[in-house]
Amino acid sequence: MEFNFNTFFGYEQQINNQPDIVMIYSFAGIVFGIMALLFLAIIIRKIGLNSINSFIINPLMLALGLTFIVSILPTVIFYVATSDISFVKIVYSWIVIFIGMLFFVGINLETIKKCLNEFGKITEQQEFRNRKR
Repeated sequence: MEFNFNTFFGYEQQINNQPDIVMIYSFAGIVFGIMALLFLAIIIRKIGLNSINSFIINPLMLALGLTFIVSILPTVIFYVATSDISFVKIVYSWIVIFIGMLFFVGINLETIKKCLNEFGKITEQQEFRNRKR
């Protein structure tokens, strides 16, 4: 039995019949996933397990956020520009984008942290310079 990109665990009929609902639920799932991870990160920080936050929760939130941003372009191209493509392939593209973002964030986690810390320092310096005396 070979793999076919037009099948998705037996749900291809429902996905192809209602692509708008699948698209809304997928983007909402990403947003609500980020919000759930945010609440989980707050609880874990209150407990005092900051290492779990910095190595598991925060990279997952970053990967989901980047997936949300990056997946908009292929969705527009596949859904609007080429209407003959099955929506199952769009779902597979979202999965591939998410896996790619997980690898990207996992490999470049320290560089991303340094970049964000430098950005925070620059913002603090600008606020200090612009404060009222």
